[in-house]
Amino acid sequence: MNKFEIQQRLEEIEKIKIEIYQRMNKEIPEDLIFSKYHFKKLINGISVIIPTYKGEKVIKKCIESLKNQTLSPKYFEVFFIINGEKDLTEEILMNFIKEHNINHFNILHSEEASVSAARNMGIQQASKKYITFLDDDDYLSPNFLEKLFDHADEESVVISQVVDVDLEGNSNSNNPVNSQIKKALDTKIYTYTDLNSVLTMNACKLIPTKKVKTQRYELGLKSGEDVVFFTKLFALHHFHLKIVPLEEQAIYYRVLRDNSVSRRKNSFEFNVKERLEVMKHLDVLLGETNSPTIQQFIKGKIHAQYGFIDRYINNSNELREKVIEEVNKHSFVYFPYFKLYNGETRSLIISYCFPPYVDTSGTVMAKRIIENNEVVDVIYNNMSKVRETDYRQNAMVDGFINNRMEISSASSFKQWKSMKDFIKKSLKEIKLKERKNGTYHKIYSRALWPASHFLAFEYKMKNPKAKWVAEFSDPILLDIHGNERKSAIIDLGFYKKVNALLKKKNLPLALNNNMFFWCEYIAYAFADEIVFTNENQLKYMSEMFPIKELKEVILKKARICNQPTLPKQYYHVKASKYRIDENKVNLGYFGTFYQTRKLNEIIEGLKLTKPELRDKIKLHVFTSDPKSLANELSGEVIEKHVKVNPYVNFLEFLNFTTKFDCLIVNDAFTKDYKNINPYLPSKLSDYKGSGNNIWGIFEEGSILSKFETKYKSEIGDIEGATKVFESLVTEKLIQKFNQLDEALPNEKLM
Repeated sequence: MNKFEIQQRLEEIEKIKIEIYQRMNKEIPEDLIFSKYHFKKLINGISVIIPTYKGEKVIKKCIESLKNQTLSPKYFEVFFIINGEKDLTEEILMNFIKEHNINHFNILHSEEASVSAARNMGIQQASKKYITFLDDDDYLSPNFLEKLFDHADEESVVISQVVDVDLEGNSNSNNPVNSQIKKALDTKIYTYTDLNSVLTMNACKLIPTKKVKTQRYELGLKSGEDVVFFTKLFALHHFHLKIVPLEEQAIYYRVLRDNSVSRRKNSFEFNVKERLEVMKHLDVLLGETNSPTIQQFIKGKIHAQYGFIDRYINNSNELREKVIEEVNKHSFVYFPYFKLYNGETRSLIISYCFPPYVDTSGTVMAKRIIENNEVVDVIYNNMSKVRETDYRQNAMVDGFINNRMEISSASSFKQWKSMKDFIKKSLKEIKLKERKNGTYHKIYSRALWPASHFLAFEYKMKNPKAKWVAEFSDPILLDIHGNERKSAIIDLGFYKKVNALLKKKNLPLALNNNMFFWCEYIAYAFADEIVFTNENQLKYMSEMFPIKELKEVILKKARICNQPTLPKQYYHVKASKYRIDENKVNLGYFGTFYQTRKLNEIIEGLKLTKPELRDKIKLHVFTSDPKSLANELSGEVIEKHVKVNPYVNFLEFLNFTTKFDCLIVNDAFTKDYKNINPYLPSKLSDYKGSGNNIWGIFEEGSILSKFETKYKSEIGDIEGATKVFESLVTEKLIQKFNQLDEALPNEKLM
């Protein structure tokens, strides 16, 4: 092939790649769009894109306004995309072009009657640096293109005024959208929130073409395609926003007709089913961002869509139930249930650490809220100085949260002074909420962080009718080695109050000043229900508590509730690009290594695996200190069989669990310190939802040892681990053989 033929072939390949992205409705990578092999350099100016379907009765004013533009024709091009069944629109356009000798108007055809397909065709054809969209029944002020072009640059979106015009010709410049624009002009810097309505409508904007070409309008949506398109565009590209000054009078005239969205009659199809389809696209987008500002913007769009649903319900409980049934057909990660359930909140969650702060305790509490399918308020501490943040976790739980109350106090696991400050500030914040909404009927506190239970105790004492449910993620008083945790409460007022209350309940008084002791005692004594994550934990904590008379009280209030497993949709919010070799047996391990929880038997078991089988194994480890583990494995025979990675965020972790042939979970080693293992690894609940095989490395008598996993070996059993590795390889080889056998054509026996 000569140089010209090679270039032609490369151009064809790039076009095929783009077509694949388009068919899959995926964002087209910018480097692919602007590849030197098929992309012509954008010319300074504006491309106007106008889809038209049976527009013969309305398009005349539109094209007149384009002819009358003060911007020189050499700086703009117009694409009319006629889509679907034809009428006289094309003839009207052709005659107009001929009559006025216009050479910058272009007529395109799309057989499909789809405004989205038509706009996509226009975007593809656009050759100018900027794009603006115009509906065929709307029109522009003569200076519209010129003024927006004057303010344009390739990092900004320029916005004009929007004036509504009714069919009698009456204009309204004080419509909600234009009022928002005028209000924003009072500030020097405009945010997405300031202009949230105007940003996601097709009208009145000039946008850099380079950015627009990375997106496509969704073809499957019957309405709201503009909301999805522009929400995604603004979420992915952090534009600077500009507004043309009012005195320049650059105006987009929006004609209101009987079929306009604002005038459509309420119907289940439009107000509910079509809105849910739009919300599903926005829900996916929400899970892909870790920016609080962009999350707020996307949630605003979701809430605006919900407004149509709310108008349909119109306070009818019968229609509300019908909507709930339809919502449940979708697998939403974020849905504003707090709006659907009428904004009523009678439950308060107290979780000292809670998303966006990254901590297992907070994540499990978020999962509890989702599992309970109940709208709640949540109060928690600002943990930014001791924990990383991941705002993607907010998206998965915020639909069930009516009010978030974040308290700014020094974060501490054991300092009473810091906890007391948290309690004081929290009670004040709760009181403000209760003035508006009334007292809570139920409070739910979860600890490994003790402050949660201490706040719940204070609230319960002030509101004895409220039901208090206290959950323990792990034993509090005794650590993993069986030693007593210690931290003094230097607060005589606390001891006097709590002992007086214990006396009223005929429960033993205590002179113990240990905060960890009291964290357990107040929950046992005053909570209405105590949640433990497993039977061993209940047995251990009830038997090891120093006041033996309390065991019967604990058992009467106790409820066993394993850590929640999220529904399947949460495992696909954040699609991972992590690569694995499908020809290998891929095992995943996620965890931090402690003295009581290590990987010894896995590492040693892999070393003893037969070399020909070991070559088919890849162990993927995700841990908090990957460098140390990598150094430890350096030079070992298994070095190439272990891929060490840093931790990933929670939603990406969930997606990772769906990729491996087997997931490894191991017990904490406790038999040297405890008579029973009270711990249940929280990862197990997440692994269960992945649908993949689990290898449990257990301690005798633990909950994990009794849990049904496909593969099992005991802590310290290196030979047992080797057998599991070899079984995994053998089973995968048999599976591949069976797949190959099924793929072969069946031949008749002669």
